[in-house]
Amino acid sequence: MFILLAWIVLLLGYYGKVELQKWKAERNTARFFKAVQYQRYDEAVRLFGEPLDQASLYELQPFRLVKYAGIKADFDDGCVCGGHAELTFQADGPPITAPAVFVLREGYKPGQVCALTSREERTVMPQLGSFNLVVCGSDSF
Repeated sequence: MFILLAWIVLLLGYYGKVELQKWKAERNTARFFKAVQYQRYDEAVRLFGEPLDQASLYELQPFRLVKYAGIKADFDDGCVCGGHAELTFQADGPPITAPAVFVLREGYKPGQVCALTSREERTVMPQLGSFNLVVCGSDSF
């Protein structure tokens, strides 16, 4: 009976720790998206860190993040190292909603956010490629 109780306590502690890590990751990522949405780029840079800089974000204007939803951190390969979300962008025309993936770095802060867009979406809104270049490191997503 004692061994069974010890296993239950161990499993609850482990899964509780994982859920806490997921919550921190989702909260930090949401705070970053909110700062970008409200164009508080100094706060976004602080929440994201290097290599993001304010000048790169300002250059994206009039392109902006208008909505974010469905932020979900994932437990994979023994860690909470990334997740996914749904981002809605708008420039001159109608908004485009795209799924996005993010990678977490130390402190469960977003370290890379990549909007997954088609070639047609990037043709309609070329700033999507620029956004990915600035926040993801590549525009080929």
